[in-house]
Amino acid sequence: MSTKKVTVDISLKSYLLGVSVLLGLVFFQHIFGILILLFVSFLLTVAIKPLVNFLEKRMVPRSLSAFLILLLLFSGLVTLAVSLISPLISQTVTFLQQLPPLVERLAPYNIDISSFLTPQLTSAPENVVKLALGTFSSLLTFFTLIVISYYMILDHTNLKKNLISLFGEKNGETYFKTIDEVEIRLGSWVRGELFLMILVGSLNYIGFVLIGLPSAIPLAVIAGFLEILPNVGPTVAAVPAILVALSMSPTHALLVTGLAILVQQLENNIFVPKVMQKAVGLHPVVTIIVLSIGFRLGGPLLAILALPLVLSIRVIYSHLHRQNKEGIAEEIKEEVLSL
Repeated sequence: MSTKKVTVDISLKSYLLGVSVLLGLVFFQHIFGILILLFVSFLLTVAIKPLVNFLEKRMVPRSLSAFLILLLLFSGLVTLAVSLISPLISQTVTFLQQLPPLVERLAPYNIDISSFLTPQLTSAPENVVKLALGTFSSLLTFFTLIVISYYMILDHTNLKKNLISLFGEKNGETYFKTIDEVEIRLGSWVRGELFLMILVGSLNYIGFVLIGLPSAIPLAVIAGFLEILPNVGPTVAAVPAILVALSMSPTHALLVTGLAILVQQLENNIFVPKVMQKAVGLHPVVTIIVLSIGFRLGGPLLAILALPLVLSIRVIYSHLHRQNKEGIAEEIKEEVLSL
């Protein structure tokens, strides 16, 4: 029986390629936070760019309008955070401390949930306090984001010229149109989602206060954040509010259920069709999958940013596909006319 000798020849080029890939992955891991900051800055830029363009057409200098809009946005968010942080922390701590006995009292079966909920919830107040202590760092990061967005807005007027100088007339025009469509679609989506989150959160807060529900602020914040999940989010957000209402009385629970149904009907039939009519969206199932993958890879922040990233890729693909079809149709037309 003959044996064959197998030799593996690893060339210097293959070795350098493998090392380069590994170094690239390590480098990407170290700059991942910077890339996220740049992407968030891009989202902020495309969200406020239409307003900057509107003011520029009315003889307001682009630099001044961008500065004033970003300054108002920064000041408003800081004021909102300062005014809400104290009641949000206190109500959240109270809500988390009352949740295990509340669920046990309402459960139809005698299930001891404290054994697996208490270890997580006992550390929740400490985590909330840590979040409050990190407010300065968050504000500094947000200020950096504002500065980057400011320069992105100012440099946008030179984008087309720079693309043409880098890639030539034809390719530069194509890339500029692609980026422009991404900005329009993604900007509409960002503005629409932020508006819907604020609107739904505010409506729920007003309803909770009128009903007399405790922990109205954290419950409204939950409803606002879960608005990013179409159809599913409002239903999930109603569960903790109904649990709190049940601890008070069946009447309160019915009122909260009616409020959740009312807000969801207003959202599905009035708010979403009007606000998101110019925005590109994803199927609810795709949205949940994208959020889940983003959360597993990078936590809550990446879960939120995964949606606009996938939306951008979708717009780029559809635009380039359409451009390719139009180019093929134009070539066929020229060939037919030349016959």
